[in-house]
Amino acid sequence: MASSCASSSSSGSSPSASFFSRSSRSTVPSEAQSGIGRLPQQATLPALDAEQKRSTIRLPLQLPSPPAPFPEVDLHSLIVDKELEDAPLGLAIGKMRELGPSLLVSTTSTCLHIPPGPEIPPYLLATLPSSPAPAPSVFLPSHVLAIRSNDSPRTLLLPVHGLLWAAMSPPLSILSSKPDKQPSHPSLPHVPPPAAFTDSARSYLPVVQVSLPSSAAFPLLQAYAYLRSPALLLSSLLPQPPASPAKPAPPPSLSHLLNPSTSATPSPSAHQQTPQDLIRSLSSLPVTTLLRHIHLVHGLWQDVVALQIGDAELWRAMALAWKLLVTALGGRGRSASRAESPAGEVTA
Repeated sequence: MASSCASSSSSGSSPSASFFSRSSRSTVPSEAQSGIGRLPQQATLPALDAEQKRSTIRLPLQLPSPPAPFPEVDLHSLIVDKELEDAPLGLAIGKMRELGPSLLVSTTSTCLHIPPGPEIPPYLLATLPSSPAPAPSVFLPSHVLAIRSNDSPRTLLLPVHGLLWAAMSPPLSILSSKPDKQPSHPSLPHVPPPAAFTDSARSYLPVVQVSLPSSAAFPLLQAYAYLRSPALLLSSLLPQPPASPAKPAPPPSLSHLLNPSTSATPSPSAHQQTPQDLIRSLSSLPVTTLLRHIHLVHGLWQDVVALQIGDAELWRAMALAWKLLVTALGGRGRSASRAESPAGEVTA
């Protein structure tokens, strides 16, 4: 039996991710985790094949809005475990969001024990993070998402706090409690869990099968669900512009780009860039780098649409990342191609 787990660093952590190959009987451990100052891309960025590099790509300047208004999650309709039956659910979810960074660390510190074989079992043995005092069960990972997608031959396994996702995404409302309390659903295990352990350090977590457009982008959404930081998400969706050896500078804050009304009088010590400065820096990067990050934003957008997540700040960060990248791509001197493009499009 293989194990896959990750430890958080002192500065924070990124979500642990285990890859279980469809075509191989072995498991691949997660990649090194990055600090909290920049969200993980887990993801190697999407690769561009030779045809994509040669072809002409027309991109809209604005990231498309949701195809239809997403329904809001009705907290009163969520099915919860016994521990929360008499608790105000909104208060419990609010507390979980308040403790989001700590909960993200607990997902990183959860070790999944994956048996050999081509199939993922309905329950995975997990070694949960240790703590000086027993943690309430609601603060421990409750499910494992098994994410299959078209952009990877492997299945991404992520420990998650089910209630946090159920409150964010209507299609994931089935995560609000243990599977045996939920109505029958094709994504949930159809068999009872193995016998529980007497100690709190080990547990069998139900595996929930999820099909999404992009598993490469999902760890960014996973981290956003816990940290709820649009600025960190924006920073992770953009490539790092080349640093100037003559004038080294700290990483710029991007919060003011998401909330321009609050940055009319920036702090003298704040290292801030205007959108034009950032676009100019991004324009100096190779076309393939910009295209791969555009693919990453598109993958995240597809996952968010598939999960019907209407979080306004999440959408604002994705839209701004898309606009900056596409504008930078269009500013790389391809004037002839741009002249033939319809208004509102950029050609690469």
